[in-house]
Amino acid sequence: MAENPSPEPIPADVPKDQALLRETASPYAKPLRRDKPEGRPPFNEVSVLFPLLTFYTVGYLGLMAVEFFLRGVVRVPGGMMPVYVALVGAYAADKEIRRWAGAAEPPRKGSFFVYLWMLFFLVAFLIRTFRPEFSIPTELDAIVLQVLGIFFGSRASKYIYNARLLPSADRKDLESQQAQVLNLIKSRGRVTRREVMEQLNVSHSTAYRLLYALEQQGLIRRMGDNKGTYYVLKIGH
Repeated sequence: MAENPSPEPIPADVPKDQALLRETASPYAKPLRRDKPEGRPPFNEVSVLFPLLTFYTVGYLGLMAVEFFLRGVVRVPGGMMPVYVALVGAYAADKEIRRWAGAAEPPRKGSFFVYLWMLFFLVAFLIRTFRPEFSIPTELDAIVLQVLGIFFGSRASKYIYNARLLPSADRKDLESQQAQVLNLIKSRGRVTRREVMEQLNVSHSTAYRLLYALEQQGLIRRMGDNKGTYYVLKIGH
C-alpha cells in the first residue's frame, strides 16, 4: 500500500493567515481541534434570574393578597422582602451593566413587576378607603417604594446612556450610519451585529449603539437571544 505523500512545504514569506489556510486546505492536514462543541450557548445568568424573580413575585404578591383579603388570618412570612428587593436589584443591575458594556440585553421586560405591585397597591388602597375593616399589609408600602426606586434608577441610567449615543458633533455621521443599517436590513431581510460590523467597518460597541438607537426609535425589532440575536424591520417601515 502506497504511503501518503508529504504535503508541499509552505514558503517562509507567505503570511501566517494564508499559511494556515493552505495547511487546512491540504487533504492530508489534521482536523482542527475544537476546545468547545459548537452550538452550545454560553451560560446566561438572566435566563435563570428572570424566571426566579417572576416566580418569587407571583408567590410574594399572592401571599400579600391572601393576607389582605383574609384580614390578617394568614401572614406573609418574615424575611421575604429583603430577598425580593435583592433579586429585583440584581436583575436591574445586570440589565444596566449589559447596556453600558455593549453586551446583548435580555429581551424580557422587568417593568411589569412594577405594574403588578402598583396595581395591587391601588386596589388595596381603594378597598381600604371604603372598607375600614381591611388593613394594608405591613410590607406593601416598603416594597412599592423600593421597587419604584429601582425602576426609576434604571430609567435614569437608560436616559443617560441614550444621551451619550447621539453627541451633536457626530449626529450627521451617526444618522448616515443608521441609514446604512436600515438599507442593509431591507436588502437582506435580517441582520446580525457582526454583519453590521463587517459591512460598515465599525467596532462592536458602535454596531451595538447603532442597532440599539434604531430599536429605541421603533424602526427595527430585535429577535432571538444571545448568539442567535438578529434584527428585522418593524412592520410598516
